[in-house]
Amino acid sequence: MPHQTAQYQAYSIATRTVGKTRQVVMLYDGVIRCLKQAEIAIAEKRIEERFKLLQRASEIILGLQNSIDFDKGGEVAMTLHRFYTGISVRILSVNFKKTEGQALCKSIIEELKQMRDVWDSIDRTLDAGKSPAENPAPPAQTAQPSSAAASGEANVSLSA
Repeated sequence: MPHQTAQYQAYSIATRTVGKTRQVVMLYDGVIRCLKQAEIAIAEKRIEERFKLLQRASEIILGLQNSIDFDKGGEVAMTLHRFYTGISVRILSVNFKKTEGQALCKSIIEELKQMRDVWDSIDRTLDAGKSPAENPAPPAQTAQPSSAAASGEANVSLSA
């Protein structure tokens, strides 16, 4: 439990000091990291570790999906919802693919990297000349402590 407490404290500090769009980028980085580690676990036939890593990646994606603000997001929100649903289904299917699991992980990672790069670009644009606390959040998604979102028009509101 001490490790989880330290993680929560770090997250709590980050929600107050890191810009909203940067938080989304960091969550994408976390999903990508989990999937890369799962890919290695697949290669090394560490089934339990693979399962736990894929579960963690799924939880982050679910958090992103659950944070979509459909009232403000319009078509962007629907596009994000479809994207997250597709990613979730594919992550789940990795557990059932004996020989294609690694390739499927690579494919999912590439898609997530593309979306992450969009968020990173948005963050860099918003951050030009502003402190993290001053960054306005774009309008289609909100997030809770374990979640966030992706798209050019996402409203990310993280709170501890």
